Amino acid sequence: MALRSEAWDQYQVYLAAFDTLMGDQRTKTTFAEVIQGIIGSDSLCA
Repeated sequence: MALRSEAWDQYQVYLAAFDTLMGDQRTKTTFAEVIQGIIGSDSLCA
């Protein structure tokens, strides 16, 4: 599922905090896609 436009900026800010923990580009991409899927599916919304 795709993120809504208003969630995209928050998504980028959230992931920026984890940049120093990523060892390589593959790990960073995988992590980013997992987080995008969780947020995009609205599974965290109550």
